[in-house]
Amino acid sequence: MLFSKLIFAFLFLASSVFAWPWSSGEKKKNPEEQARIQDSLKREELKNLQREVDALTRIRLQKADSLEKLEAEHWRKRYAESEMTEEHQTETRELDGRYSKLSTDLGRVNEEVQASKTLTTDAEDQATADESAYDALNTQVKLSIDKTLGDITGDYPVGMNDRLLRLKQAQNEADAKSPNTLAAMRSYFEDRLLRHAQTYSQSFGSEISQVGSRPDVKVNRLRLGTVFLGEVAADNGEVQALLRSGALQGKVFEWNSNLPQEMAAQIQKAVSEAGTSPAEVTIPLDVLQNKAVKNSISDTKELTLQEQAQAFFKKGGIVMYPLMLVALFAILLCLERFFFLSIHGRVGTRMMKKLKTLLDAAQYEEAAELCLKENTSLSMVLFAVVNKAHENRDAAEKALQEALLREQPKLDRRMGLLAAMGTIAPLLGLLGTVTGIITLFNVITEVGTNDARVLAGGISEALVTTETGLVIAIPVMILHGLLSEKIEKVTSEMYAQSTALLNKLFSN
Repeated sequence: MLFSKLIFAFLFLASSVFAWPWSSGEKKKNPEEQARIQDSLKREELKNLQREVDALTRIRLQKADSLEKLEAEHWRKRYAESEMTEEHQTETRELDGRYSKLSTDLGRVNEEVQASKTLTTDAEDQATADESAYDALNTQVKLSIDKTLGDITGDYPVGMNDRLLRLKQAQNEADAKSPNTLAAMRSYFEDRLLRHAQTYSQSFGSEISQVGSRPDVKVNRLRLGTVFLGEVAADNGEVQALLRSGALQGKVFEWNSNLPQEMAAQIQKAVSEAGTSPAEVTIPLDVLQNKAVKNSISDTKELTLQEQAQAFFKKGGIVMYPLMLVALFAILLCLERFFFLSIHGRVGTRMMKKLKTLLDAAQYEEAAELCLKENTSLSMVLFAVVNKAHENRDAAEKALQEALLREQPKLDRRMGLLAAMGTIAPLLGLLGTVTGIITLFNVITEVGTNDARVLAGGISEALVTTETGLVIAIPVMILHGLLSEKIEKVTSEMYAQSTALLNKLFSN
C-alpha cells in the first residue's frame, strides 16, 4: 500500500514538470488551455488512481484468496487436530482402562505374594518350632536311655544282656546323624514295659546260671517277680539267692551264697516243691529284701579288728582317704614337735648350776662353750648374753633380743599347720556326710524305699565321715594345746633366765 502511494506521487511530479511552461512566451496562456491541461492532469491522475485501485483490488483479491486458502488450511488443520485429539483421547481412555486393570491385577498379585510370604514365614516358623521340639524330644529320649543304661548295672540282673542290647540299639538310633526318635522311643518303652512285666511274672526251670557265685553251672531257678530269685545247683545242691542290698553305691542287687544252713535247706525245699507244680510255695525271705534282712539272713561270724576297721573305712567312701592323710600328717607333725621341744626346749638344771659357778668365777669363755655345747633354745639365748659379758649392757640386751627373735620362730614352727589339720578334719567329715546324703536321696528318688530302716542306715553310713573327722580333730586339738603350753613354758623360761643372767652380769 505504501509502495503504491510512492509510485503515484512520483508520477504526479513528473507530469507537473513536463507541463511546466519553459519559455516566457508561453507564460501567458489562455484559460482554456490551462483548463484543458488541468483536465488532462486530472484524467491522468484518475487513471493512475484507477490503476492503483485495480492494483490494490488485485492485491486484495490475492490477499483474500491467500487468506481463504490459509483459512481453509487452518480449518483443515483444526479438523485434523480434532481427529488426532479424539484419537488420542480414545487411546488415552483405552490405556487408562488397561492401566486400571493392570493396577488392579498388580495389587491382587501383590496381595497374593504377601499372603504367600506370610504363609511361607508361618510354615518356616512352624517347621523351626517342630524341629526344635523334635530335637528336644530326641534329647530327652537320649537322656532317659543314657540314664537307664547307667543304672542297669545295679538293676535286677535277670535278662540284663537282652536289656543292654535293646537299650544300646535305642541309643544308636537316637545318636544317629538323622536320629530315628520314634524307633528309639519304641525300643526304650519296650524295655521299660518288659522290665515292668518282669516284676509281676514268675518262672521256674532248669538253666545255666550266668550270674552269682557259680556261673556256667546247671541250676534249678525259681523266680518270683523281682522279689525272690533262688538257684539250687544240680550237681551238689548248693543254694544261692539274689538279695536287694540297699547299698548307696554299686549294685542294688547282689548274690548271697553264704546263707545259714537252715535257711538254705528251706530255699532248696521251696525250689524242689516249685518243680512239682504245687499250689503254693513258701519262701523263707522278707519280701522287702532290704539291707537289714540281708544282714539277718547272712551267716554271721565274728569279725577281726582289722576286718571291722576295713568295713568301717569302706562305709565312709572316698572321703576317708583324705581324712586318713590328714590324721597321718597330724600325727607326724605332733611327733616332730614333741621330739623337737623335748630336745631343744629342755631346761638343764645341772647345766644352769655349772653355768652359775663359771660366771661366779668370771670364766666367761668356758661359760660360752658350755652354752654352745648344750645346744638348746635356752642355752643359745644365754650364750648371746654371756658372749657380750666383756661389753656394756646395751650390747648385751641387743644380742639377747636377736637371740630371742631367732629361737622363738623355731619353737612355733608348724604349730599353725597342726591347728589347720585339726580344723580340716571335721570339715572333710562334713563334706563326706553331705556327699553321702546326696547319694542317699538320689538312690531313694530312683529306686524308692518302703522301709524307714533303709533311710536310717543310709544316713548312718553318711555320718561315718563326720564321726571320723571328729575322732581325728579332737586328739589333734588336744595335742596342739599341750604343745602350745610347752612352747609357752619354754619361752617364759628363756625370758626369765636371760633377764636374770643379764642383771647378774651388769648389776652396776
